[in-house]
Amino acid sequence: MTRLKQSGIDFSVGTLNFLANIGIILPYVLILAKWQQTQSETYLIALVAFYISRAASIFYTKRLNLRASTYLILSLTLGAAGSLIFAATAHLGWLIIGSLLWGYSAATIWPYFLTVKLHLTHTADFKMKRLYWLIFAGLALIIGADVLAKFSYTLTFTLLGILYLVALPGGLLLNNFTSDFYQESPRHVHGLSQTWRWVLSVVFFGVIAVLTTLRKAAINIPSWLILTIIGIALVILIIELIADWHVLPRYKMRLLNRGFLVSMVLLFNSFFAYFYLGKAGMYAVFAVYLLGFEMGFTLFNLLGHHDARRARYDSLISLMVGQVLLLIPWVGSYLLGLLLITLYVGYDNPTLNETLYGLDSIDTDSAIIHKYRFSTYGGLLCQLVMFGLLMAVSAVAGLSLLDFFKPSDTGNFDLYFYGLSWPLVIVSLIISVGNLRSKSPATVKTQSE
Repeated sequence: MTRLKQSGIDFSVGTLNFLANIGIILPYVLILAKWQQTQSETYLIALVAFYISRAASIFYTKRLNLRASTYLILSLTLGAAGSLIFAATAHLGWLIIGSLLWGYSAATIWPYFLTVKLHLTHTADFKMKRLYWLIFAGLALIIGADVLAKFSYTLTFTLLGILYLVALPGGLLLNNFTSDFYQESPRHVHGLSQTWRWVLSVVFFGVIAVLTTLRKAAINIPSWLILTIIGIALVILIIELIADWHVLPRYKMRLLNRGFLVSMVLLFNSFFAYFYLGKAGMYAVFAVYLLGFEMGFTLFNLLGHHDARRARYDSLISLMVGQVLLLIPWVGSYLLGLLLITLYVGYDNPTLNETLYGLDSIDTDSAIIHKYRFSTYGGLLCQLVMFGLLMAVSAVAGLSLLDFFKPSDTGNFDLYFYGLSWPLVIVSLIISVGNLRSKSPATVKTQSE
């Protein structure tokens, strides 16, 4: 009986570990697949609502002043509710509610899981069993059966909802394990008292909702109006950054740089790669990203002989060379450039986790949330710059935005390479140089996911 109970606990915690790792992207992919299957405006609205909820939640999640372990339980609960709503109904109102709940879960489950994991690894000899491949294989089989049986992803949504519920006991267990940590740590109260920031946020994420919709559907909006709202959103983003500059000032450029790079690789290049590699382009970008992300820390530590300063120096060289290679219109330099950039991201990610968690200037319960909050600023900046450039290029060439997002051939390669990719990479280089000038310290000896 004891072994059976322990196996159940291991499976619950392992499921939590799995959901934390895939929770940010899998819900979006499934809702996107559902919309592509149905081409229904209902699911397009649900997709946009999910995307906005996921982007906005990371900024305001700490306002309830709960523990990270409690937020983790909340993320699991809302994830279960969101996925089960999608399994149970196609009613627009319920789908919007499900999207908002699931979006919050997708944005916060990994940062809070990582925070709790860091609490435990820094205070006790805690190890977590990994069941990635077992759960992933089971989920892949269910998705395959779902598609073959034409259940319209109902089975997959149901299974995901059940997995969130299965992970709840693991979340409660981790909450109990961290009780001693919280008793010894001072409580930090967070708040957002400025009404003007709430107003600006509503306007800003309204703009992001419009831009997200334009990526998916043809909507007749004048070019000048789109460029105007992009300009307004950029001004709001700059105001928000200035208002938050007192938090982690030595690491701000580094976090912005990280967010911009990830968005440039995964968002922009998942579309632009079509003009190099056709329909296989998006999959090639994802494969390169995963390879670089997983190998970066190990590779640069080996090259630097486990000296943190040397490893960081090598990673920065990799980043700069990678960005320069993206300026060359050849598929070989393109793929190598993406790999070198993602190797840098793969090295910088665990380094930032450990460094920010150990800072005295912020409480450890908020360190990882701050990391993803400011990285999200960088990602949103990349989106706005990309859309501004794309809108201008499309207007001059007399093309639709969907000629980039849903191309039928590669005939516009030169237009998008020199009018879109080049300027975006130059902006990325400028931010990376700003990161170098900020001189944020890098001292880490252990890897954390």
